[in-house]
Amino acid sequence: MNQDFENIERDVGAAIDGDPAKVAERVRTITLGALSHGKLDTDALKQVTDAVLRGAQQGIERPDRERTDAIREAVRGLDEALAAAAQATLLAVKEAVGRGSEYSRQEIRGTLDQLGAMESNFLRTLADAGRGATGLARSTLHELAEHARNSGTAVGGRVANAGADLTRAVAELTREQLQSGVQTLRNEAGLLAALASGMLRGIADRLHPAGSDNDKGGPGDPQG
Repeated sequence: MNQDFENIERDVGAAIDGDPAKVAERVRTITLGALSHGKLDTDALKQVTDAVLRGAQQGIERPDRERTDAIREAVRGLDEALAAAAQATLLAVKEAVGRGSEYSRQEIRGTLDQLGAMESNFLRTLADAGRGATGLARSTLHELAEHARNSGTAVGGRVANAGADLTRAVAELTREQLQSGVQTLRNEAGLLAALASGMLRGIADRLHPAGSDNDKGGPGDPQG
């Protein structure tokens, strides 16, 4: 997934410097725009999350304590976007399970593992961003990471709601495939990640209809 990470950072920084009431929505839109291109996999999630947090730090490292509220909203928008990515991945795994003869069970299980790690990866990236920041950004990100660990996240809640049922369905599919000796038709790596990305585009369209006010100035969609 080729991403223009500098554009993501710039647009997030501009969101923090703009209307405080729209920071979370703008950051969610920027994040969804980036994640819904290419393949929705662990590398893409990590790289886009890093870029969003770098942009948020650049926006807050100005001498204005009111920026703390803006960075909180930015992290909330990022969390909401990751929750939408988790929902898209859940939908993709469900479809793959329903068409079990077409998808490699190894890829389905690998995607399920990725789904289960989404919250912990988000928390780790948030903590890393805090350690790498300075001044007000450092203390704010550290506080946000601690709060998220203690209180949970939107992405973690989305995964928990469906994770157990999905794990059972995948286990049943694996047994069926092993018992039948089925030869999977789609063994290429990344097919399920591409399916999840397509589903995320549909979710993003519902969350952010074309032509809304937040389209003005560009959503920071990646180039290339």
